[in-house]
Parts: sequence; C-alpha cells; structure tokens
Amino acid sequence: MKAAAPEGALRLSSADFDAFLDSGATARPSRRHPSNEGRPVEAPPAAQRRALRERIHAWARGVVPRLEQLGIAVEVVVPDEVEQHLSSRAPRAIAQRVIFVRDDFGRSGVPRTVPDVDPLRAHAYLALTIDSVHVEVSLELCPEAEADVKNLRARLGDPTGLLELTTLFETLPQEFAIGVIGVPSFPRAELAAADDVRALLDDSERNRRPLWLGWSVKREIALHHSSELDEQLADALVVLAHAYKLIAWAPDNDLIAAGRRGAWRAGRARAEERRERGREERRKRRSVRKGPVRIEGTRREREDARRLLSLAEREGPSRRGAAEPPVSRGGAREEAPEGFGERGREGGRPVPARRPILQTTLRARGARPALAGEVDPTIPIEKGTRVRVLAGPFANKVGVVQELDHKGRARVRLGLLAATLDLKDIVASADGSRPMLASSHRRPRNARSR
Repeated sequence: MKAAAPEGALRLSSADFDAFLDSGATARPSRRHPSNEGRPVEAPPAAQRRALRERIHAWARGVVPRLEQLGIAVEVVVPDEVEQHLSSRAPRAIAQRVIFVRDDFGRSGVPRTVPDVDPLRAHAYLALTIDSVHVEVSLELCPEAEADVKNLRARLGDPTGLLELTTLFETLPQEFAIGVIGVPSFPRAELAAADDVRALLDDSERNRRPLWLGWSVKREIALHHSSELDEQLADALVVLAHAYKLIAWAPDNDLIAAGRRGAWRAGRARAEERRERGREERRKRRSVRKGPVRIEGTRREREDARRLLSLAEREGPSRRGAAEPPVSRGGAREEAPEGFGERGREGGRPVPARRPILQTTLRARGARPALAGEVDPTIPIEKGTRVRVLAGPFANKVGVVQELDHKGRARVRLGLLAATLDLKDIVASADGSRPMLASSHRRPRNARSR
C-alpha cells in the first residue's frame, strides 16, 4: 500500500506537468473507445491544476516560517491563470505560480511606489513556477519596483555593498542562473559581475520584463527525484531569500536614503493632520449655538459655571468612560487591556500594538545541532569527503565535497545542487551510508533518449 504524502508536500507527477500542456497536445481518445477499457480514468487538466494549486499553497505555507527566521515578512499569493497572464506581461503560457511578496505592513513603508500598480510588479518577490516542461524557484525584480531597482543600482555603485553582493553570487549553487525573462541568454549566477548585473537591469528596463535569478529543474529530472525535490526547492528558495535581503529595499537596507525623506514626509503629514483636526474642532464649536445660561449669583459665579459646562461637553462621555477602567457586574473594577490607558494612548486616541520583531537567525527551521555520533571533527575535509552542513540554508544536510578552493571554501554536492560553503560551516560526517544523488546536469539512467 502506497504511503500518503505528508501535508505540504508537492510530490510532482507526470500528470501535474501534463495538465499545463496545450489543449491540442493533450487531446485524449474518447473514453468509450475499446482501447480505453480497463484503464483508470484520469482527471481533466483543469481539475488537476486545481489540485496542484492547493498542494503548492500548502507547500508555500510550510516555507514561510523559514523566511520569517531570516527577518522577511511575506504574504503568500497563489494567482489564478488569468491574473498570472495579466501581471507577467510575458508570452502567453499556461503555468501555475506561488509568490512570496511583502505583506501589507511592509508594502506600506516602501517609498516610490504607485498605489495603482500591481503589487506583484511594484515589489521584488520570490516565486515557484511549474509548467509543462520544468519547475523553478526564482527571485524576480520587475522594472516597476522602483525602490528595489534603485536600491540594487546603489549597491552596485557602493564598493562595500558590491563586495557583499559579489560574495553572495560566488556562493550560489552552480545550477543557479541570472537573466531577463524573454531573453534566451541566462548565464550562471556565480560568474555574474557588477557590469553584467547593470547590463541586465538596463535590458529589463528596456524590454519591461523582470530580472530573473533562480534555479530551473527540467521535467525529467524533477520526476526522477520527486521524493527529494520538495526539500531541495525549499532550500533553494531560502538561498534566494538571502539574495532578496541584499537587493530589496528595507529600512535596514536603505541605500538610497529614502528612509530619512520618508520619515520627514510622514512627520509633515502627521503635523498637517493635527492642524486639520484642530481646525475641525474649532469649526464644530463655532457651529454649536450656545443658549443663555441662567444661573443665580454673581457674574464670576456665572462665568465659572459656564466654563465648567463647556469643559464637560468637550470631554464627552466616551473620553470620561475611557479614562476609567470598566466596572464588572460584581462591582469590582476590571483592569484595562494591555496597550491602553496612559501609556497606550496618544492625544486621547488608542495606539495600536507594535508589530512583533521577527527573529533574524540564519539557521533553517527545524534544524537541530549535529549529534556527536553524526560528525567526526578528526577527519580532514578533502575532495570526496562526506560532510554535514552546520549553518545556513542547508543546515543539517549531508553532501560530498567536490572541490576545495584557496579562499577557505568547498563546493559540496547536496542532492541536485552544488553549493559553495565555508569550511567553518561544514564538518566531516560519520554517516557513510547515504548515497549521493545524481547531478542535475546528468541525464537520469532510466530516461529514454529522444
């Protein structure tokens, strides 16, 4: 009996890829034909795509906690086929995507964004895409994402920022590529220099197509390694998230000094709002018709009574009730909820709770420290050594060293990916029973030649 797939698993099959073929290419013989008797009835392409969309959404929700550990707050968007075609501006092709874009809180603070622009094009985002021939994970930067594009150009012009970016590119897996969607040339990302990235940004602006950085897996390779592909795609997306943190604009990654200008504009707007609120209150007081207050006594007593009456009307029952804690049915006063009262109010208005600070650890979600029996620090690391990764997006993964360089780094084969890791982040593994997976550059053994 076949075990059920765990929740959040993609487990891609040939039917998932066939669901995105052209309607003419997927024409099937009639079910009433004698040759179809005894065969299981396959789901129509539309139903298969709907089922795959649900699985992709569940897989994406499982990746979100790993992105939050990097300090990236995202919103998962699974657009339908029509929305994808209208927002991508790419040649019409049937595909399914899941997009990790800034959440509402993050989008509201990004400068230089037009409100009526599609959020999927006005912000840099991470994505997973599947069609009839491949599945891919990518970091995409559209020309409409003005703040992110300018932030990347500023990093290319700053020596320190450029060094961080090129160092990151050098450590990317060798299967990662960079280019512009719609342009056939996609060189390896680890070899990209500053001039190459500038040329790609100019090409993206000229063609109005997104800049693409990611990993594409062909259909045959994906089906051959379907059991390991889910975890490999998630790890690759976390690797791209490190590039996202360097490229995308953020208050802690503001290379265009937009934060100071934005704070000045926000303070100016708040001051104007306070002035407008004061003018509105004065207009209301002038519009209220004050009747004569007939109180016996001297002139000073009548003025004091009128002053107390206007003060009570100005405060109103809502403010007096908010200043005192509510009274329960038993007569005891209840404590005010946290975030309200003297410390939670500003000018008599409730102040919303602050956004929780996300963790910024780089260790993968669910990763545990390697046990003493799983690693052997006494074994020297050399070509062919089986090692275990200690930190980073591939934490706790086991791979084989392919080569060492003079910079204190090693290229380690981790399933379908060959990543460049620092020697301090890997240790020789005592587990020698795990077989090495095939490379994505080699044809699987059971694949038929065309």
